[in-house]
Amino acid sequence: MNPRHLPAAGTALAAGMVLAATALLVPVRHRAVLEADPANPVARIRVESRSLLGLRIPGWGVKVEGLPAWRGAGGFFVAPEGPAVAQVRAWPWFRQSLSIPFHGARAAAVLPDAGDQEAFRTWFVAILEQQLEAPSPAWEPAQRDCAGLLRFAFREALAPHTADWRERVAFSAGPPGQDPSPAFAPDWRRGFPTPDGPQPFAKGAFLRRLACVPLGRDLQLARPGDLVFFARGGARAQPDHAMAFVRPDLDGAPMLLYHTGPEGSGAARQPGDIRRARLDDLLHHPEPDFRPLPENPAFLGLYRWRLLADGPSESSLLPRS
Repeated sequence: MNPRHLPAAGTALAAGMVLAATALLVPVRHRAVLEADPANPVARIRVESRSLLGLRIPGWGVKVEGLPAWRGAGGFFVAPEGPAVAQVRAWPWFRQSLSIPFHGARAAAVLPDAGDQEAFRTWFVAILEQQLEAPSPAWEPAQRDCAGLLRFAFREALAPHTADWRERVAFSAGPPGQDPSPAFAPDWRRGFPTPDGPQPFAKGAFLRRLACVPLGRDLQLARPGDLVFFARGGARAQPDHAMAFVRPDLDGAPMLLYHTGPEGSGAARQPGDIRRARLDDLLHHPEPDFRPLPENPAFLGLYRWRLLADGPSESSLLPRS
């Protein structure tokens, strides 16, 4: 054998061994698992991937098709509006269908009583506007951002507005209207829907996807209490800003209220503040991402709390992003 051929043969052998070892570590065996609870409108889809050696390895090209889904900790999350089938795919050839049950856990949350709906809407707006004077001591400082403002006003709008409540929340204004009846939206009094069940805390993505219905991008449909969401990076990004419509200005101009969120970092970090702005001014906001215009990809649209949905046609809508 010619000695000059040994290095080439050795290189080829080494390369072959590397390829063989790599092949044993590539995720090639997959299994999709559905985690669903009848009390939770959100179901989790986990994809377990293993190599030929049986090692747990993140799958390649994993995706869920057939219904709106988003990736989060531990897998993908879906919130079907009826019985559905999800198609789970992964490289190289994995395909699995999962039947997603629909338990209608929140079907009773929307009541046809217009009086209760209007009572909630009135209190929600009043509590939002009260924060302009000073943040309520009942609103935890750690949750003082745009989504936290919405969560706080939502919860307190459903609370019994007694003298003790007024003291706890430091609500100094007169009653804006009647209270929602105790029978109104019992599911929502337990918390916001999240992948971990009803919780008092839900990040902006869950508020938008699970607690609201989309109304499109026409702001002429907005009523006090409706919301707008924004996300830098477009519809598939996580919402990073939210605003609420409140009472119109004296001249009838639509007004929105929002919390700026904390600003800065480190020792220079500021808690941010609450602002009330005319819709017309927001349409000309110095930052284009925060202009609620149809052509702005960062504007996710107009939303309404799901417990205020007018009927099945509206409550069945789900954001497709």
